[in-house]
Amino acid sequence: MIGNTIKNTADAILKAGKNEFLTYGYEKASLRRIAAAASVTTGAIYGCFSGKEAIFEALTGEAARELVDRYIEVHEDFASLTPEEQVRELTTVTDEYVPWLINYVYDHFDAFKLLLCCGAPGSDEVFFARLAKVEEQSCRDFVAAVKELGREVPELDDTLIHIVCRSFFQQLQEFVSHDVPRERALSCAVILGRFQHAGWAGILNL
Repeated sequence: MIGNTIKNTADAILKAGKNEFLTYGYEKASLRRIAAAASVTTGAIYGCFSGKEAIFEALTGEAARELVDRYIEVHEDFASLTPEEQVRELTTVTDEYVPWLINYVYDHFDAFKLLLCCGAPGSDEVFFARLAKVEEQSCRDFVAAVKELGREVPELDDTLIHIVCRSFFQQLQEFVSHDVPRERALSCAVILGRFQHAGWAGILNL
């Protein structure tokens, strides 16, 4: 019974916290308002969470970690292909993983709205940096695979790779921040993914 009471209190705090962060953003969010909306005391909040940061983490952390883990898995699977298979499957992989990415974000829309639009200053940058690190390494690995095929490939510096890789995630943030409907976001994301990969194909003379 005590366990259920604590869970119900925590759930009420999380619900109130989500509304508070979505309305005021992380910096201006008030534990006092969260407590009032959840019909608990601020002391009850500290009985469940260490503070505002812990509430925010509970609302966003699991969804963010799962997306990053899956993103890593997709790129590891692609890297395990032979160079010939990587070149052949480039567009297919885009058409498969981009819809998954968008659907995952929209299945957890409030969590990503909080993370990308309502978090502490720089929290979206930290999240994007994790994804970009994976994407940038994948690009370098793909360039190496193309070179293995004996194709002439121009030297690409880290700045160019970084900018190109980050651009897709910035587009993702635009979908979320402007509440673009899921189907529209899916359509745009697939086209943007193909556009990006077509650009790489041109750069790498594929």
